[in-house]
Amino acid sequence: MTDDIKIQFLGGSSEVGSSAMLLQTNENKFLFEYGMKPSKPPGFPMPAPPVDLVMLTHAHLDHSGMIPSLCSERDQFILTTQLTGEISNLLHKDTIKIAKSEGYAIPYSSSDIKEAHNSIFPVDKLDKKSIGDEIDLKFHSAGHIPGSLMFELTCSKNILFTGDLNVIDTRLVKGTKPVKCDILCIEGTYAGRDHEKERKELEKEFKDKIEEITGRGGVVVLPAFAVARSQEIAMVLKNSGFNIWYDGLGRKVSKIFLKYPKYLRSAEDLKKSLNKINFIHSDHGRKLALDSEVIITSSGMMDGGPVLSYMNKLKNDSKSAVILTGYQVPGTNSRLLMEKGKLDFYGVVQDVQCDVHYFDFSAHAGHSQLIDFAKGCQPEKIVLFHSDNRQALETPLSEIAEVYTPQDGQVINL
Repeated sequence: MTDDIKIQFLGGSSEVGSSAMLLQTNENKFLFEYGMKPSKPPGFPMPAPPVDLVMLTHAHLDHSGMIPSLCSERDQFILTTQLTGEISNLLHKDTIKIAKSEGYAIPYSSSDIKEAHNSIFPVDKLDKKSIGDEIDLKFHSAGHIPGSLMFELTCSKNILFTGDLNVIDTRLVKGTKPVKCDILCIEGTYAGRDHEKERKELEKEFKDKIEEITGRGGVVVLPAFAVARSQEIAMVLKNSGFNIWYDGLGRKVSKIFLKYPKYLRSAEDLKKSLNKINFIHSDHGRKLALDSEVIITSSGMMDGGPVLSYMNKLKNDSKSAVILTGYQVPGTNSRLLMEKGKLDFYGVVQDVQCDVHYFDFSAHAGHSQLIDFAKGCQPEKIVLFHSDNRQALETPLSEIAEVYTPQDGQVINL
């Protein structure tokens, strides 16, 4: 019997955030991701129906953020790596703290978070699992962050769901490779934009810019995602000789990464990098950091966390600078800074006089890399999601396969 394959995005089809995709065959219903949008206020996906299985590619909140809300309604089986499960648990707890501090509705309870953590059935890359007699699952590294996966599902068709992917080697993980499939569901965060520089050249220019700023007596503030980006930056700066301080949730994440060395290119390199950094535990530490050279701190999109306290002190210091190191989602504080030179300090929007620089340390494949990856997969059909510029990829990918760009809520029969 030929499977009737349907997909429906509950979120994240035409934006970066709230990623959630339902896939239905004749016998089964699966949910890939259930995230939230890191905006003010946060955005959420549509409600999810009962499903047989939840598959989570990685821990970033735009993919994992609303998983506990699923567990508040019914029992779930969640397939992901053990590392992703532990990092997600940490981020879910932090989500409650942020919601309370910023006065937003709390999307789930601490018991829901515990239930979500207990609902995880760990898998690893190259593992294989069967769902009844009809469906086989295989897991591949996505090359995005430590522990990230792509899901290959085989029924009457071979389907690959990428989640976020990267094809180049970074300090933390090795890039992924194409997987042959009939139907490719691929992210398009960097649709229309290529990474302008090779990684080595980018790292050199990044260190040179920090040298320039600290050389004139300024402090460099590096807002960075607690998961992967802050560790990557620490590794890039390992032998730089700068006086570096590290604030926020990234410290806990780093400890979890080191518990699972098999997901890292080099746990030893990460450990050595962290040993050269001063970790901040108190307000006294934050005062000391302001007299240092480099501060790596959360949040990566500057919507909360310690970064705003540092920026409040340094915003009018023309010698100092803030350096952004990756994609900034529209509607976030960091995007406001990039586009308008302003920051929202807890409801009060103020001008920022210090320098603002951008270095593209993204863990996502660029435009051309996405096309090359898709070609390597040799699909008959391509579903584009997780992008606010899908039209930039639609034309070149239509030369490879039939391309679908569904909107949230729209059911597509594949």
